[in-house]
Amino acid sequence: MAFDFSDNVQKMFSALTSAADLRTNVANTLLSSGINLMQSQKYSEAASAFRQAAAMQPDLTEAYTYQGDAYARLGKRKEAIDAYKMSLKVDKTQDTVYTTLAGVYIDNGQKSEAEKVLKDGIKQNNQNTLAYYMLGQLQAQNGDYTSAEANFRQVIKLEPKDGNGYYALGMALNGQEKYDEAVEALQKATDLKADFSPALLELGRAYAGLGEKDKAQEIVDTLTEIATSDSLLSAEELAAEIKQPKISYYNSTKSSLKLDLSAVNLVALSSAFMEPSATKDFTVKFAFDSEMDISSVVDPLNWRISKASGGTTGLYNNGLYSARDTSVPYLPKSVSYDPTTRQATLTFTLRQKADTNGGTFDPITEGGILDPSHLVFKFLGKDANGKSMDPTADQYEAWKGEVF
Repeated sequence: MAFDFSDNVQKMFSALTSAADLRTNVANTLLSSGINLMQSQKYSEAASAFRQAAAMQPDLTEAYTYQGDAYARLGKRKEAIDAYKMSLKVDKTQDTVYTTLAGVYIDNGQKSEAEKVLKDGIKQNNQNTLAYYMLGQLQAQNGDYTSAEANFRQVIKLEPKDGNGYYALGMALNGQEKYDEAVEALQKATDLKADFSPALLELGRAYAGLGEKDKAQEIVDTLTEIATSDSLLSAEELAAEIKQPKISYYNSTKSSLKLDLSAVNLVALSSAFMEPSATKDFTVKFAFDSEMDISSVVDPLNWRISKASGGTTGLYNNGLYSARDTSVPYLPKSVSYDPTTRQATLTFTLRQKADTNGGTFDPITEGGILDPSHLVFKFLGKDANGKSMDPTADQYEAWKGEVF
């Protein structure tokens, strides 16, 4: 009997095809399972499912991307970075993965790597608007306003109807003391986006830089009329700037909340946060370089606590806002002052997230997240001589590492 070679080859090919199809089906099933686990906030199990999916189908881009997302949620930045890099190795055309990877690098303190990834993303696709914007923000944070300006101009070229690009450009121009150009850019930003408080604030600063104090005051009035918490804070900031004692340093040793911490679960700050809706008071201490008006310092209404929103202060949690972000009180609960050391102690309360599932509360996966390093503390009061604070030294942020 003659051996039918072609028939056997066909059978072998069919078997191989069936095996490949089976692996693809299993990979897709694991991918779907991982997505469901992510939605249930079971990030460790999700990461495992995505790893298995990638093992079954090594060219399954989504398996690596979702794996990175799961690790990022777990705070495992190194593993997240490796997963995102693998995703880009499989498919280097993914615009969002470049910017997501850059965000994790920033969160991990690897700014040079973040900058490189963003530049790679732009090289791959010179229409990647977010990559230009993030790169510009990084450069502005490092004081490289010239490079930031170039990238923000590219953002405007790609998205000419988006006020954010003009706002960022104005901020970069202010950083270079190009106040005339900054005014032009920031006016455009406010034309495109109504009640744009950050842009109005920068516009007021540009006017102040030009010595046009009346126009700067008009911006203060406009921000006040908008009457949102952000605009009111911006109005007060600008009012203080255009009107001089300084905060000299943050006393970490005498503060119960260490501001040099990056984003952490609340339970890492205190075991009191094991329970849902639990509250705890924290203190931070600041010193002044001048004799201060005691009544002004101890008045909580003269203090502000906010989350960093860009520019030289960076972005709170690198802009990765989520429902788990912990609310930060706008004002401290109380303030005390020691005139012998010229130090003020602020006390404020943080609250754990509520149990929204009606079951066992897991403070790790369901609890609040706080980024102490990107909390900005500001004093709006006066010294013993009635002078307003120096606008270049009335705030402190640990990420920036200095009074500003």
